[in-house]
Amino acid sequence: MLKRLGLIGVVIAAGVAFAAPAFADKIMVGAYPANPPWEYKTDSGSFEGFEIDVANDVAKRLGADVEFQDLGFQALFAATASGRIDFAVSSISVTKERLQNQGFTQPYYDSDGTIVGKADSAIKSLDDLKGKTIGVIAGSTGEAYMKENAAKLGVAETKSYNAQQDLLLDVQNGRIDGGAGELAGFLFAIKQMPALKILVRIPTGERFAMMTKKGHPLLEKVNDAITAMKKDGTMAAIHKKWFGVDPEAGTSTVTPGPIPQ
Repeated sequence: MLKRLGLIGVVIAAGVAFAAPAFADKIMVGAYPANPPWEYKTDSGSFEGFEIDVANDVAKRLGADVEFQDLGFQALFAATASGRIDFAVSSISVTKERLQNQGFTQPYYDSDGTIVGKADSAIKSLDDLKGKTIGVIAGSTGEAYMKENAAKLGVAETKSYNAQQDLLLDVQNGRIDGGAGELAGFLFAIKQMPALKILVRIPTGERFAMMTKKGHPLLEKVNDAITAMKKDGTMAAIHKKWFGVDPEAGTSTVTPGPIPQ
């Protein structure tokens, strides 16, 4: 009898241990904090931004605390895959390639790619990139776009950066001809850098979501929390806070969706 009870206890304990992640007291979220308005660090070292607000609200709805880890953009992918962090945010686009190795919540922002450059740049279209040097953030969809299209567009060189600010400073100082990246991030950045402007908008159909390890036990709960945020207007309020306008009807900021497969 004692042996049997002991075995039952082991089974119950194993079940509790297996279920524990679904009722986590703390959610670890990795972020690349040089990516305003999505995420950045204040002078005091705290995290702020659109996706920081999203992650904080998700954790609140799950009854959990959230802890943010400062990671490079490329490091986010290894950190989720290894389980070092539960989720990652940093305007991470859901792509077919990434879905092979990573899990994602439903998207909450629709964006496009763009080329940013000096306000007096002669670049008016993608055709004007011929012979030019274009900067990209390592591991970003901007980098993926240039890898796929640079030869076709006649781009002379693609230069990789670890930080968006370094890329933009090189554009501003004329060390490169432009930068390829995500529209909203560049729009926010050039508010502080009036010498720059959006030169070309690229309709890439990017959609941003929280990334996690495939099969993470919290994924469905986090996705349900995002659905609730869209339905009760919280996500729209976060959008207005950071962009100054209401999100457009029909976009992923206001339209609930399933977990991408």
